Amino acid sequence: MIHYHRLGKTPPKPHISFYEDGKLLMEHCHTREGFEGPFSVLYYRTPPTDENAVERIAIPGFCPFEPLAEQPLHRRHIKTQDMKLSGDFLDARRVMLFNSDVQICMAKPTEKSTRFFSNGDGDELYFVYRGSGRVESLFGVLPFQERDYVLIPRSTPYRIHWDGESPQFLVFEGRGFIDVPKEWRNRTGQITMYAPYSHRDFRAPQELLKYDKASHGTAPYKLVVKREDVLTVHIFQHFPYDIVGWDGTVYPVAFNIHDYQPKTSTIHLPPTIHLTFAGNEFVVCSFVPRKVDYYSKGESKAIPCPYGHASVHMDEILFYVAGNFTSRRGIDSGSISLHPAGIPHGPHPGTYEKSIGTDRTSELAVMCDTYKQLKLTTAAHDVEDKDYHLTWVSKEGGGADVPGAR
Repeated sequence: MIHYHRLGKTPPKPHISFYEDGKLLMEHCHTREGFEGPFSVLYYRTPPTDENAVERIAIPGFCPFEPLAEQPLHRRHIKTQDMKLSGDFLDARRVMLFNSDVQICMAKPTEKSTRFFSNGDGDELYFVYRGSGRVESLFGVLPFQERDYVLIPRSTPYRIHWDGESPQFLVFEGRGFIDVPKEWRNRTGQITMYAPYSHRDFRAPQELLKYDKASHGTAPYKLVVKREDVLTVHIFQHFPYDIVGWDGTVYPVAFNIHDYQPKTSTIHLPPTIHLTFAGNEFVVCSFVPRKVDYYSKGESKAIPCPYGHASVHMDEILFYVAGNFTSRRGIDSGSISLHPAGIPHGPHPGTYEKSIGTDRTSELAVMCDTYKQLKLTTAAHDVEDKDYHLTWVSKEGGGADVPGAR
């Protein structure tokens, strides 16, 4: 979905005979939008249809998750840093916010996994909050590092493997799609020269996945598939991702948030100028360290701190990662703020004027705007700062010298 890529061995044309050591390989077409959209063509040593059993499972908090019963409309603060999770990358995943277009999860795996996962409900966008490692998929091995976005296409079998300390991820499940916004592509699909990144910033798998007994275990091999918010386990007696080669435009990619090229102006630009990825009725934006608004004429100067506003069509969440984003006490790295449509929000008292004259911000944060209302789950409510909505008037702000804090 980013650009054409090829890995391993492929025949000169699709849909023709292709042999390895005298054995005919099975061609497998991984298509989107029926046969109208992007696709990749893979070549299997063992047909992907050779399954041995199917079982039903559930992972409470992830699939299924429990919506909060009553959700009065107000500003919210979810302290994901207080979430205590355990298990592999599926068991330790919790849905926090959701609507019919996107589910927003936190994952804090503590155990390595031999099973793979395929999300048939949507594309997944991981933000690597902590840790490094690799995503193993049928398309190959894709290393990731801290502060990477990792985009995994719908119905791609994959697992997350890491070395060192356990990682933490913010995960977006886009029920329609997640991709480079159309604003950043020209008519041929190439990323434009005025986009905040280039094709060179996106990393693709560079080697095919090879079976390793110590890492992948022995038969039976399990693939967990999600479809219509129901999980099934598909069981194989052979390692199912033995691929000779593939080509196409559908495969996982990684992009580091520090490679994002921010735009600045003489006066404050709206947050959508930081657009990074787009989904169906939602967008994901990146706030990175940058020079801020520099208008100055006589006694009139730019106010870098965001103005107060009520977005009447969109809900907004902000995941705070690092830097001077603390526009009040209680917001810290790992916090998520939710500001719903129609409810005014803005800087804490004192921070607006204090930002005048500031020329840079060191903030690092991920924002998501959605057209449909975001609802909380019980998992999010368990780590919610219940007093957040009234803190603009009931508490003193804490040192907000952050021009970009929202």
